[in-house]
Formats: sequence, C-alpha cells, structure tokens
Amino acid sequence: MSQSYNTTLVNKIIADFQKGEKHSSFEKLKEFLNTNQEDNTARYNFALMCEELNYIDLAIENYYQVIKNDSKHWRSRFNLYLIFINQKKYEQALELINEVLKIKFNYQPALRDKAVVLYYLNKADEGLIYIQKSLTQNPLDYIALNTLGLIYMAMEMFDKAQEIFNQSIKTNSNYFPSYNNLGRCYHLQHNRELALQYYNKALKINPN
Repeated sequence: MSQSYNTTLVNKIIADFQKGEKHSSFEKLKEFLNTNQEDNTARYNFALMCEELNYIDLAIENYYQVIKNDSKHWRSRFNLYLIFINQKKYEQALELINEVLKIKFNYQPALRDKAVVLYYLNKADEGLIYIQKSLTQNPLDYIALNTLGLIYMAMEMFDKAQEIFNQSIKTNSNYFPSYNNLGRCYHLQHNRELALQYYNKALKINPN
C-alpha cells in the first residue's frame, strides 16, 4: 500500500475515534500497526487511544516505542510524564520532564510540571525557579499560580502563599484546588474559621 493510502486510512480511523467509534477504531488501528510497525504517527495516536480507553500500560509501552523510533519525539515524553505524575512515580516523571526541556527549551508547561514534581519530591525550594520561569511566560496560568502557592506554603512563607492562592482564584474562580490549598494554608496557621470557609468553598465547587 502507498504512503498516501496509509495516511488517509489512519486519518479516517482517528476521525472515527473522535466521533465516538472508540473501540472499533482502536481495534482497526491496532490491526494497522501489526503490518505497519514503523508508522510513528499511527503508533502515537494508538497510544493516545490507549490512554483515553484507560489501557495505561499499553499506552506507556507504545509511547516508549514512539520515542525509540524518534528520539526527538517530545510529545510522547510529555504524555508519559503526565501518566507517571498521576501514578505518583515522580522520579520517572522528572527524568522525562528534563528530556522534554532538552528538546523544547523553556517549554512553559514542562517548567510548571517540573516545579510540581519537585514539590512532591519534597524539594519545593528547588522548584521555585522553574515555576517563576513558567509564570514569566504565562502569568495567567492558574495551575502554575496554585503550584507557586504550594511551594511558598511548603517553605512556610504563608503570607506569600495566601496572596498567590487568591491570585489563582481571581484568575479562575472555579479552580477548586486553590480554595482547598488556601484553606490548608490557614489551617497550618491555626486559623480554623478561615480554613473551614475555604474548604467549604472547595466542596461547593467539587463535592467529591
């Protein structure tokens, strides 16, 4: 089969998946890869399908295969490290984040996520420079603002943390983690009344 035919076929399978024909499209792309193992575009999209269908181990396997085929494929590394963060495999995530930043120097989401991972690894002070660089590029990134607040809170800079959590809330009033973290910040300072107020606001947005 010609390359153009394969491209058209893969594009149709992807389009059908996006229209809701998820399992049948998954099986079609899986079958396509049996005879087109080096098609990196197809394999990357197959990994995305695996992830969406919650076949996480299979997604990881295929993202790594894409990277093996193309050492500069940063998107696979990006998606992999998000999976590892979700699985709390922070050392593995950090390694991949660093690889992404080597390929896409100063990539804003990766800078933000590096700060998050360093925070989870109890290295909040090391993450401070990365979250600041991230916010220099996108000052309205409420997730980055929330991360900066977490870092300040871990460093026991509570006034700064409160200021940043409030800034995050102002940027996106529906982002419940910032309410929750602001409540935690007040709780750590033994201000239970304000802590309860913000915990309740977080619960109102997200009862779960």
